[in-house]
Amino acid sequence: MYKINQSTKVQESGGSSAIPVGINEGCSLMNISKEITKDGNPYLCFLFNDSNGNELKHMEFDVNPERVNPKPGESNDEAVSRRVNNMLVRIKHICTKFVDPDSFSVQGNNYDELCDSLVTFMGTKFQGVPVRLKVVYSWNDYSSLPNFCPFIETMDTNPSGLKINPKYDKMEKDSAEAQTEVASTDSSDLPF
Repeated sequence: MYKINQSTKVQESGGSSAIPVGINEGCSLMNISKEITKDGNPYLCFLFNDSNGNELKHMEFDVNPERVNPKPGESNDEAVSRRVNNMLVRIKHICTKFVDPDSFSVQGNNYDELCDSLVTFMGTKFQGVPVRLKVVYSWNDYSSLPNFCPFIETMDTNPSGLKINPKYDKMEKDSAEAQTEVASTDSSDLPF
């Protein structure tokens, strides 16, 4: 049976929006958690928000050797090691904004254990520490942190070391680029 009445709750306000691309001041790390994919694989989830309540989830997944593309002259093992190192550097880059870099040390025999160790070590140490975030668009046009550091710093970092590099940082959605291109095309350029 289906029934709609006064007890049926309707959420009238929208959910949270993504933190916008650019350099964002006064952001907070709200949570660090180990999550599990639908395939049963663990991943780390860093949840950030800004002063307007916008959110950004940064996820770090284990490197799948079957999905790694070696650079020219690089073996698959070397490519996997490079990708794992890049992931570990990103994780350390985030965490050491909230704890002393000299005290930051986590390990695990596998990625699942590393995630548990990191979540336990960090606890709530990140709470109450405002940070500055560099947010860009991912390859599929979602707001995200860049793949390479630096992308986070404490608010007391002065001057800021975060910079937007148009050569590497995607600041417009691909669909926006297409709309701009179409809008700037006059009818003499069209094939029909």
